[in-house]
Amino acid sequence: MGANNSCEISRLPEDCLSRIISLTSPRDACRCSAVSTSFKSAAAADMVWSHFLPDDLDSILSNTLDRPFFPSKRDLYFHLSNHGILVDDGKMSFSLHRPTAAKIYMISARAVLIAWGDNPQYWQRVPYPGSRFSEVAQLILVWWLDIGTSFSCKHLSQKTRYAAYFIFKLEADSNGFDIPIDASIVYENQEEQLKICLQPRNDTTRQNVDDLIRYPKVRDDQWSEVEIGEFFYDGEEDEHVRVKVDEKKDLWAKRGLIFCCFEFRPKI
Repeated sequence: MGANNSCEISRLPEDCLSRIISLTSPRDACRCSAVSTSFKSAAAADMVWSHFLPDDLDSILSNTLDRPFFPSKRDLYFHLSNHGILVDDGKMSFSLHRPTAAKIYMISARAVLIAWGDNPQYWQRVPYPGSRFSEVAQLILVWWLDIGTSFSCKHLSQKTRYAAYFIFKLEADSNGFDIPIDASIVYENQEEQLKICLQPRNDTTRQNVDDLIRYPKVRDDQWSEVEIGEFFYDGEEDEHVRVKVDEKKDLWAKRGLIFCCFEFRPKI
């Protein structure tokens, strides 16, 4: 194909180019920006990025304390994919998965059930540097750990596979988290149970016999996360997904856990 023929599409009206680009993905739209000046202008159009934003975005934004304003839909998209916004009186965070535009939700410590979580002898609600929420749950001392929540999947993107993550940090003097603890996820009456460890894998971490344990990874924001399980949301029913992290068998003394949130994000 000659050079002249290869650029025929660039001769289309800008709104036609924008319409074509809007049928791709956010990642492809960014790639189109590098093709030519006409493609760059077309790829930046509100028509493109409105297509990538959720249909219920106005409802989501109406649930924020300070509704953000951006000069273009593209700017709004990148703010939501890079930073997200707090919703539900600051109890949850909403953001977008940048390559696919799928929804991501974080459920803060304020919005989950924590056994003895309201007793300051065992847990304290405190602000913490680097958390996107106003406060986190700081474990003082417990023998019985139980943290869980239920989340309506109607808030998530349809036809999308999601994974649930436990987001946390361990303080330098933490204790009792070098042993595997229980985690579970329940969706459509199907329960997946597994063992997780909140300490990174090393020679001193106590392990079970078959060593089928999930270990944490450090995120870009310097919090640690461990995957609890995954599920596919087809969008046909208003299902709830339930997640839990607990340890009620060995009853080791536990302290020094900083619990931030549960996160539901697409598993790509």
